Amino acid sequence: MNESPSYYAIIPAGVRYDKQLPQGAKLLYSEITALSNKNGYCWASNDYFAKLYSVSNSTIQSWLKSLEDKSYISRILKYKGGSKEVEQRFISLNPHPENCTTPPRKLGDPHPENWQENNTSINNTTTTLGEPELINFWEKNGFGFISPKNREDLIYWVDDFKKIGSTDEQAVQVVKQAMSNAIDNNVRRYSYVNAI
Repeated sequence: MNESPSYYAIIPAGVRYDKQLPQGAKLLYSEITALSNKNGYCWASNDYFAKLYSVSNSTIQSWLKSLEDKSYISRILKYKGGSKEVEQRFISLNPHPENCTTPPRKLGDPHPENWQENNTSINNTTTTLGEPELINFWEKNGFGFISPKNREDLIYWVDDFKKIGSTDEQAVQVVKQAMSNAIDNNVRRYSYVNAI
């Protein structure tokens, strides 16, 4: 299959300004975002990255390890049935390592039951139900223009509440209630809403 990465790549501030990361690892992270599907997975090989950046496979492995050690990515191996032979490797983005309360997946951990094969390298942008409502509420109630990171964080919370059984509407209402509580306390900052 002849595929190409998304036109845009993303390097979040946490990755971009991390002085402990090699510069090549930051560029590699952006390439992973460009190759990831809407579920946040990339399956490109070390050889692919090595040829792309004209470096050795060991350099790519070192960059991946540095990203994984800082919890910016997780590498997940899918084994051939009943063997230790690797069938496929997935690189999973960890978009908010500074807010994670659960450890990232480790090599060899079983993949999720609802695993979906990535059938395109181009990101498919989807809108979460309630997203326009949350953004409108945020901006009309004095929080200011919503940054891409804050927008992503709010949607993350909606998705997280849905995972524990909330309906779309309930999840959106919980996040809106956190914003309302912040307004009631006259504190219009994302960090305060996040703490709630």
